[in-house]
Amino acid sequence: MTSLMFSVRSPDGAVLHRMEATKTGRGIRFTCTCADGVEGLHCEHRVALLLGDTAHLVEVDPESIAALAALAKGSPLMHAVHRLAQAEAAEAEARRDLERARQVIATILAG
Repeated sequence: MTSLMFSVRSPDGAVLHRMEATKTGRGIRFTCTCADGVEGLHCEHRVALLLGDTAHLVEVDPESIAALAALAKGSPLMHAVHRLAQAEAAEAEARRDLERARQVIATILAG
């Protein structure tokens, strides 16, 4: 299988990051040239793309997006990505609950 290549711009648009996904014997090798990707950490670029978010791609190639989805389907990587997304959603909800609780306390303390 050939590698799948994707490009995404940094939030300020100044830097172009390149991602490459390749099937390996252990699953998927998916690299990114952003600082987190180079350090071997998860990066938002790859996670977003694996979750189907193509909004920040420089060019959206439906065939490559479909090939990536097929490559990742049912993999341990996708399981981990979905767990991450669920944890992030739970964290966001907890932060909203915390803010609501603070507002209630502030209202009560104000008399």
